[in-house]
Amino acid sequence: MSDLNMTTTYHNNPGLWADFWQEAIQEGVRRGPMNPGFWNHMAGKYERNKDLKRESERLETIFNLLKSTGIKLDGARVLDIGGGTGALAIPLAKSGARVTVVDFSEGMLQKLKERAQKEQVPIERTILSSWDAIDLEKEGFKKQFDIVLASMTPAVRTPDDFRLMLEASKGVCYYSGWVKRKWSPEYYELYRDLFHEEHRDGTHGIYLPFMYLYMLGYQPDIVLKQDEWQSEETLDEIVETVSGFFGVTKHIDEDKKTKIREYFARKTDNGVYHSKTMVTTGMMVWDMRKNCNRDQTSVL
Repeated sequence: MSDLNMTTTYHNNPGLWADFWQEAIQEGVRRGPMNPGFWNHMAGKYERNKDLKRESERLETIFNLLKSTGIKLDGARVLDIGGGTGALAIPLAKSGARVTVVDFSEGMLQKLKERAQKEQVPIERTILSSWDAIDLEKEGFKKQFDIVLASMTPAVRTPDDFRLMLEASKGVCYYSGWVKRKWSPEYYELYRDLFHEEHRDGTHGIYLPFMYLYMLGYQPDIVLKQDEWQSEETLDEIVETVSGFFGVTKHIDEDKKTKIREYFARKTDNGVYHSKTMVTTGMMVWDMRKNCNRDQTSVL
């Protein structure tokens, strides 16, 4: 193969991978976690089910990753995409960062504002919007942020969402996502009862943006972390949670919701359902100023 053909092949890699990424996800689905109503429902449970030790360890890992790039948090302009109730935004603001949060859930942003007020932490700006609806030029976001974050959020799901994230950064980016997630056994049993088939955990996504970055010429540092997540939910809450997650790929009508309620009514203890989920997550950070193959940035 000639040098010219090799150059053309390498240049096409990011675009071809983006095509594969697009095919690997279920584009167009706006149910369950892809719908703001789901997160409005979830907003009230976040603080109640927070494991303080696990959260402290997670924050330490994230801050160490960010600092490993040489970025200074104090005074940094930060964009938190899908920032929710402020799990990252508030600690970063406490470190002196000027934080803007974008989230499509009004309930999540309300919890963020309440927490920021309670802890007397200034959040520079909050924007109620889905990330894919943001106009970077109009908002003045293009290449304006020292740090851009997308942490365990459905807001950055597609190649276009991810490219938009890269275009907002003039410095460092942080992204985290699923590697593996194993629900409580009840989820799988109920799924079989409802749909007469096995629930497939599916392909989780962090390898998709990781490979895309690699083909663009970036070399992200990545950390994998395994945890057991425990939560407590009322009967109403677990019905909405399961309906939302199942609803990503299945139609959940009122009859299905009734069956979900009847199932979990038998599983609750004094009206509370206790669940355990085994999760493996990936956290990665990279510097947009350090590209091993500069000509590939033209595909952004």
